[in-house]
Amino acid sequence: MRISLVLLFAVILQLSAENSYAQRTRIAISMSNATIEQVLNKIEEMSEYVFLYNDKTIQTDRVVSVSNKSGKILDILSEIFQGTNIAYTVVDKQIILSTNKIQVVQQNPLIQIKGVVKDTKGEPLIGVNIKVKGSTVGAITDMDGQFTLQAERNAVLEVSYIGYTQQELKVTDNPNLAIVMVEDNQVLSEVVVTALGIKRETKSLTYNVQEMKAADLTSVKDANFINSLAGKVAGVTINQNASGIGGSARVVMRGTKSLFGGNNALYVVDGIPLADMRSNQEANFYESPDGGDSDGISGINPDDIESMSVLTGAAAAALYGTQGANGVILVTTKKGEEGKLRVSYSNDTQFMSPFVMPEFQNTYGSPEETFSSWGAKMNTPSSWEPKDFFQTGFSETNSLSLSAGNSRNQTYFSAASTNARGIIPHNTYNRYNFTLRNTTELIKDKLTLDMSASYIMTNNNNMLSQGQYHNPLVPLYLFPRGDDMNKYKVFERYNPELYYDTQFWPYKEQGLGMQNPYWITNRENFANKKSRYTFTASANYKVTEWLNIVGRLRVDNSNDTYTRKISASSSTLFASEFGNYMNMKTEYKNTYGDVMAQINKRWKDWGINANVGGSFTDQTNEVIGYEGHLLTVPNLFSYSNIDRNGAQTKPIQSGYHDNSQAVFATFQLAYKSWAFLDLTGRNDWYSSLAFTKNKNKGFFYYSAGLSTVITEMADLSKAGISFLKLRASYSEVGNAPVRYVTSATYELDGGKLQTLPNIPATFLKPERTKAFELGANIRMFHDLLNLDVTYYNTNTYNQFFTFTMPPSSGYNQYYVNAGKVNNWGIEASLGVKTKLGPVNWRSNLTFTMNRNEIKELLPKDMRNPVTGALMNVKEIEPFSPQGSYKMILKEGGTMNDIYVTGLAIDHQGNVKVNPQTGAISTDPLTWIKAGSNAPRFNWGWNNSFSYAGFNLGFLIDARIGGVGVSATQALMDRFGTSTTTAIARDNGGVMVNGHMMTAKDYYSVVGSGSTGALAHYTYSMTNVRLRELSLGYTFPTEWFNNAINNLTVSLIGKNLFMFHNKAPFDPEITASTGTYYQGFDYFMQPSLRSIGFSVKFQY
Repeated sequence: MRISLVLLFAVILQLSAENSYAQRTRIAISMSNATIEQVLNKIEEMSEYVFLYNDKTIQTDRVVSVSNKSGKILDILSEIFQGTNIAYTVVDKQIILSTNKIQVVQQNPLIQIKGVVKDTKGEPLIGVNIKVKGSTVGAITDMDGQFTLQAERNAVLEVSYIGYTQQELKVTDNPNLAIVMVEDNQVLSEVVVTALGIKRETKSLTYNVQEMKAADLTSVKDANFINSLAGKVAGVTINQNASGIGGSARVVMRGTKSLFGGNNALYVVDGIPLADMRSNQEANFYESPDGGDSDGISGINPDDIESMSVLTGAAAAALYGTQGANGVILVTTKKGEEGKLRVSYSNDTQFMSPFVMPEFQNTYGSPEETFSSWGAKMNTPSSWEPKDFFQTGFSETNSLSLSAGNSRNQTYFSAASTNARGIIPHNTYNRYNFTLRNTTELIKDKLTLDMSASYIMTNNNNMLSQGQYHNPLVPLYLFPRGDDMNKYKVFERYNPELYYDTQFWPYKEQGLGMQNPYWITNRENFANKKSRYTFTASANYKVTEWLNIVGRLRVDNSNDTYTRKISASSSTLFASEFGNYMNMKTEYKNTYGDVMAQINKRWKDWGINANVGGSFTDQTNEVIGYEGHLLTVPNLFSYSNIDRNGAQTKPIQSGYHDNSQAVFATFQLAYKSWAFLDLTGRNDWYSSLAFTKNKNKGFFYYSAGLSTVITEMADLSKAGISFLKLRASYSEVGNAPVRYVTSATYELDGGKLQTLPNIPATFLKPERTKAFELGANIRMFHDLLNLDVTYYNTNTYNQFFTFTMPPSSGYNQYYVNAGKVNNWGIEASLGVKTKLGPVNWRSNLTFTMNRNEIKELLPKDMRNPVTGALMNVKEIEPFSPQGSYKMILKEGGTMNDIYVTGLAIDHQGNVKVNPQTGAISTDPLTWIKAGSNAPRFNWGWNNSFSYAGFNLGFLIDARIGGVGVSATQALMDRFGTSTTTAIARDNGGVMVNGHMMTAKDYYSVVGSGSTGALAHYTYSMTNVRLRELSLGYTFPTEWFNNAINNLTVSLIGKNLFMFHNKAPFDPEITASTGTYYQGFDYFMQPSLRSIGFSVKFQY
């Protein structure tokens, strides 16, 4: 309580009661590195005392430490005000503080001491505690490791920091101190978050865990923060969807394993798994829409993230059973902190432009009134470029958070907005995040309750990644070079016969569903609006010093409304003369809960860490809507205006309900902090296993691991090794089976029952993955180098296949459990932390190698369930051929093999030429293996340099190997708009079997059809790029009178430069986040280069 000096004197005159309350009251208080104000507030909170003082004369921001067991208020006051001129008077429940004029005169003058604290590598240490021995006077180092305090000559300073040996220094006449802290080898290893949110010592882990800090995700922000992991984590392949800002991401760890199941990683937030809300819709030849944050994680505000752990191996993720087969990304979010109100703000603003685009010729025009560029050479090169169609993209993210609390109650609140427009007109993305979290110690040292709620609202428009329809890039890239696209910016004209505006596009569809690109962006609208709200609660009860009971619950619900509006006079492929309308609503509900007992017990040389518990998951999905051509009024997008009897009218209604339960246990045995044995087990019961013989017993998954810290047993310092750990693990995990295939289910269409879609698969078992890994963690040369390397080998079997049945069987298809896929590889990371003169340098190099092979499709003794005949399946096509492109799965091949067709050739390998016409032709029946779209290697090099408040960071990453195909380039050649065709014309044509053929005749065949002969359009996907760059400065706090902390202003950029790339598209983006369609470019949106700035500060 604070009052003015006049009021203070008035109160003193009125207080005459005896100090009876002080005699009978005891306060047990222990606080470290707290301000005087915090100590006084704590005493008021723990008692009925009220402090009266003048805040102009009492230094309440002075840092002290107090630990008093007597509980007497006079002893506490004596300790915190020792060595000061503060006098205190206790009158019953009032304590009056004042200055003692006599004590102002000191025996020894105080010396103003300034210093800096660093580690042995010269890195400044933040938060080091410096205290005058025998007093409560102290200070804490700032962001630069600096501190200031006053002490008498010959006083002793105690310097302490977690993980370092405590030091004592005597104060001399030298006011400037340079203190070097030495690491304490006896301090426990750092702690990381592992499966189910369980915290473990890093050195005790028997599998590979890579931890990322919040700064790794927010230094150069992305609307989908998962994309910020690219190049920074070993063993993980991340591909951004080509749909633009806010698009979803494909995250695959240690290669694709499941032939027809999911291969994306599982996301876990604060120990609770998120459901994957993807539709699993693959990209296709015609259109590839993207729902944005359907993966459940990308909508999270990155500024709410405290840290992230990446579990690439099955052993690390075994506790998640079928959910963790593809690896796990664990996200730990921020919570409130004890102390005064802290406010943090950040702004990230970026401007985007196309990064990688095909090359266009502008020297040859078009024959009159034809949609091609095979005309004569123009006198004046075309001044219009396809890049002129694109607008400057823009993205702005604002984030504000507040944190406050005391020792028993902490609160965190954040609000953020992301507003963006893409490079294609009318492509927008807007997201708003709100989060509230409170942590309360309900029973002191016993029961803690942690509750949070969040709301995410997302609106996106026209997020189309590639395809032939509704894509403005098709007419844009193929547009005649002799014409001027600016003539068609006014994309509609009033039609006096129809009495409304219609599309202006004299070139028609050209067999590709082509339309005016400005019409597409303005009159064909695809909108997605999503509202998502979550509630999470967890309780932790400390039964004993070694036993805790933890319970958690999460409710995650969302409502999604998707609308498609195709205006009148659009292509008749999509709409009637009045238009087309789709409205679809999706409601998704997910509830997860678990409870577990946590045991952590040590005695002598042994230690046990165990967890036993159970969990449940309940998911429902309901989709309802309609689609149809408009009937009467043009462009009136309403259900009442739909032709309900039309062939294109489709009522939409679907849904599912999944439920699962599990019990799990972990056990770790430690010996002398150098040997660790890990065991885990989990049994899952899935609703999709209903009607099978396994419905009651479910399926059991397990893992076992062993790690040994060699440096705890032997001194290897002479060899330059400060830490060496070897580890090995084995595990079995799985993939959940397909729902609704274990019993007879009928489809209802138009009120009529349809043929049974599949034979009930009562034998069905979950997919299983057996995984083995070996690894080593090495720190060398006083921790200058930190190497983490892992070898792994996985085998996935019991895969799900479907085969078509003959109509006479009464079924459409049947399922089998078969197939074996092997993945093996190496993942490694090398960290460096040192000084280059006065500059601090941190560097991390990651390396990833994975080899994939299909070992078996079907066992040799597998028989057809209807005919009983042996099945002889040599290969499987996961999807129908798309023009001259398809993928084939066969034994000895990989899950990434691309097959294409080419020109017809003879037995000698020469191109077949018609002797009469001289024409060549394609061979659509001969499929040629182009190669695998998977990379041979990936590596990333992340660097940070800091000096005197300046910080420079950059990330270079590379993909080595892999093959992709570009149908875009094929059609550009066919229409004559590519640079390749101009060069061929300049050279007099194309040489075929030693004879010159005109460029037009050659490319009209090679680029024929909807995709061309793609054997001639395969490209290496090797590329090296400057992915991230940031240059910032952190202003000294003193410039703002300590009111603003850590004010950092940075220039930032992404995809600034491509050092090497031979493909006409960006190999790192994808039209599909599913398993297939990787490395296939069919008018895919270009990737984005961004340049901008960011501002961050706290107060």
